[in-house]
Amino acid sequence: MLFASLLLPFMGCEKEYEDESRITYFPVFVMEGESEIIHSLGEPYTDGAVTATEDGSPLDVSIEVVGETTGYKGTTVNVDVFDKYVISYSATNKDGFDGVVTRTVYVAPPTGDLITSLEGLYLASVQRTPAFAVLQQYTDMKYINIWKIDDNKYELTCALGGYYYIGRNYGIDAAFQGAVITAIDIPSNSFTITQAASPGFGNVADITDFKVDAVNKVITFTSNADFANGLFHVQLEQVQY
Repeated sequence: MLFASLLLPFMGCEKEYEDESRITYFPVFVMEGESEIIHSLGEPYTDGAVTATEDGSPLDVSIEVVGETTGYKGTTVNVDVFDKYVISYSATNKDGFDGVVTRTVYVAPPTGDLITSLEGLYLASVQRTPAFAVLQQYTDMKYINIWKIDDNKYELTCALGGYYYIGRNYGIDAAFQGAVITAIDIPSNSFTITQAASPGFGNVADITDFKVDAVNKVITFTSNADFANGLFHVQLEQVQY
């Protein structure tokens, strides 16, 4: 009897842990085309096909498009408004597990010649010290837009070159926005520039020493923000596409 009473708990445990093993197959995606695209403003855009399978069987794929700067949401890229559009393709397997892949489409303004126009898409390098020639803190960040708002007036995505917005990945509210660049004469580097502000931080910044190098397709400037160590040197290299 003592032996039987000792054996019963072990027999019960054995039955308790008996279970049927099962394999779940997560969605596998195949994407046609590039995962990152620069697209000209106003031109028709055709998205590459994206398919998903679960253990070889096709799954339904849903699409969502979000514009980073404008907050646009839809199922297609809005080619009439320049922005960074992230296209998310998602699928769910039979066990309820989701999978997602993304494609980024930069709808960019026309590429200006930097003699008569400043428009374009720019790689940004930013250093938060007085000496820009020394090692940059953020280099070749993607991307800063400069677009025309009037005959000789322009705006740019961020007056700090995307230091917080792209470099620190704080998002668009951390960008210093709204600075209006009035080009009195581009070849002689004659500009007037209004103040920029960050919606997220509540701080402002002033752009100074704005210089255009049309030969090397580069714009440089200094931004002075109203907080400690708020001096930023920015270099924008125009993307040729």
